Amino acid sequence: MDHHDVKNFDTIRKNSLIGLGDVVVDVGACQGVYTQLFHELLGATGKIYCIELMPHMFSFLEMRFGHMTNIDFINAAVSDGVGTESIYGGDSDETFNILGGGGVKVGEAKSTTLDNLLKDEKEIALIKIDVEGAELKVLRGMKDVIKRTNNILIEVHYDEVWPEIRKILIEDNGLSCYNIETEEKVTMESPRPYQCICGR
Repeated sequence: MDHHDVKNFDTIRKNSLIGLGDVVVDVGACQGVYTQLFHELLGATGKIYCIELMPHMFSFLEMRFGHMTNIDFINAAVSDGVGTESIYGGDSDETFNILGGGGVKVGEAKSTTLDNLLKDEKEIALIKIDVEGAELKVLRGMKDVIKRTNNILIEVHYDEVWPEIRKILIEDNGLSCYNIETEEKVTMESPRPYQCICGR
């Protein structure tokens, strides 16, 4: 857990973004730092979707949290379509991705969209998105779900996709977004924040 996670955790707790019985989604769960936080806030209530691209990390998550009955484990790439995506290697477990970015292709994964995965959920308290640059693909695949989601915690990696991400969040869906690092409101003119929280 790095200092960004600490600030994110403080933001989630301070603003009471998750309560007992809520549905929450961890997109890019990796080692399960956020899944653990969600479990602490929900206990045995509600539902946690724990989604991880890499099979070895997915197995670790199942071993770590498999005894918790309110967690759904999904080994897939969350993207803008249902099918398959190439997986590219990174410098660490945290940096495997579906975009490439100079990394070597290491395999393929089934892909899904949040609209497909969460079609039966009437309301989602929070979706956390940390997908090493593929966040725009995730947002493009959740056009319906975003309307039923109260909060989105998103990590944005590239300047070139920020204008479209900003438009989807603020202009298209009317969310209020805040740069977690600077604690400033994000507007349609704001530069890319590394991490921001957007809510209704």
